[in-house]
Amino acid sequence: MLTGRTVARGQATQQVGPPVPYEIVIPSNTVGNLAQMASESGRWRATLQEYERLRDASKLQSEVVRRARFGDEVMAALSEYVRLGLYGVLVAQTPPGQIIGLASFSFIGPKDGAINLQVVDPRYLPGSPGTAQLRGIGTAMTAAISRQVLASGSDNLYLHPLDQAAALFWSHRGFVPCGKGGLMCIRGRLGIERLINGCTISPDEPDRGEVILCGLPATVRAFSIPTRATR
Repeated sequence: MLTGRTVARGQATQQVGPPVPYEIVIPSNTVGNLAQMASESGRWRATLQEYERLRDASKLQSEVVRRARFGDEVMAALSEYVRLGLYGVLVAQTPPGQIIGLASFSFIGPKDGAINLQVVDPRYLPGSPGTAQLRGIGTAMTAAISRQVLASGSDNLYLHPLDQAAALFWSHRGFVPCGKGGLMCIRGRLGIERLINGCTISPDEPDRGEVILCGLPATVRAFSIPTRATR
């Protein structure tokens, strides 16, 4: 398992079987952690390749593959962040050390925090093959980041959803449009506290299967589905 500072623990629910325990850590850049992330990066890449084969055989929607590719790129980016010892990386992992979620956050002003990147293991996202979906991982990471943001003295939280399904998720959690390029935010400490409470008390509602993915603006533009122009 990755070592570092543990910031949260919980249990994710699944469609079939008992809840899956996890912990969220801010990993240190040890040799063991880098090796574990490299191994898990290979597993996420293998998932992407499997999904690409299923798509080519018309057995899987392209949307699922696109999200898996986004996850693969975020895993690569955050593995490099950990190697460099950069601040603001969170990893959700199960007791055997399987990485099931990744996120990064930063501070963009004296009172402003941002969720820069956030993904869940593609195998556990809605629309993925089988019945292995895990629910509650993304909300747990969101609550963990929000606590770090409040502890820093920030009052506002910003992010860029990957697509409309992700924007729906974030709107259900209290985020509202607040800028160009799909930027969404929660302004005020009370709003962030409500976000934390909602993610903690009701980690699986009212989301009903939407995806939580978000990314830096350039990354979102690269992976987003172009919207059709209206007249």
